[in-house]
Amino acid sequence: MLIIPAIDLKNNNCVRLKKGDLNKSTIFSKNPLIVFNKWLNYNLNRIHIVDLDGAIHGKPKNLLSLKNIIKYKNENIKIQIGGGIRNMEIIEYYLDLGFSYIILGTKAITDLDFLQNVCKKYEEKIILSIDIKNLKLAIEGWKNYYNINLFKFLKEINNYPLESVIYTDINRDGTLKGLNINKFKKISEYLNKPFIVSGGFSSLKDIKNLFVLQNKNLIGIILGSSIYKGKINLNILLNKINYLNKYYIS
Repeated sequence: MLIIPAIDLKNNNCVRLKKGDLNKSTIFSKNPLIVFNKWLNYNLNRIHIVDLDGAIHGKPKNLLSLKNIIKYKNENIKIQIGGGIRNMEIIEYYLDLGFSYIILGTKAITDLDFLQNVCKKYEEKIILSIDIKNLKLAIEGWKNYYNINLFKFLKEINNYPLESVIYTDINRDGTLKGLNINKFKKISEYLNKPFIVSGGFSSLKDIKNLFVLQNKNLIGIILGSSIYKGKINLNILLNKINYLNKYYIS
């Protein structure tokens, strides 16, 4: 089970949003590199980075911070990068910089031919982000919704060779209200791919509740506000992960 800290970038600051609203952002650091190095000290396997401005504008916007971060990446950490990645050129640019995985959202959701092509070319490096609010797929930095049957779409993406799928519950993201277990169970019934869960974690109990479901496709969780605000202690969580994996996943 991957424990994945999130670093969200806005105007080259490390921020957290509430329900994806850029107008409700809290700056946690004006130097994202300091935050990145902090998470590196925990000897984690993966870090999640999103260019929030890029997601809105459809192209990279926080390159200063991203280039600084990648300079300090060591061989043990893999970084998944998302936000505004909507063509092959940007994918190749990020991979050449040294990012391990590319997170696609808007372009991949609205153009399945594009998704198929990038999956074939960059197999095992592509992660699809499905951001859901009221059972609707959000796109374009969560500003709009894509008019498609959600469950039909989930079945369709099972056919693509993705590294994984990130499921985010927008209504819970940044709220510290806990994961909506019932909604997660519903989504997971249709999704037969390795997936990572994000949105709403507020305590170790929330994480244990997820493990109890014993879903074999669950490979990781993304933590944001919960670790920035001290609701979840990473040291304690990492010490408990082996136990949780042994008794609920294996």
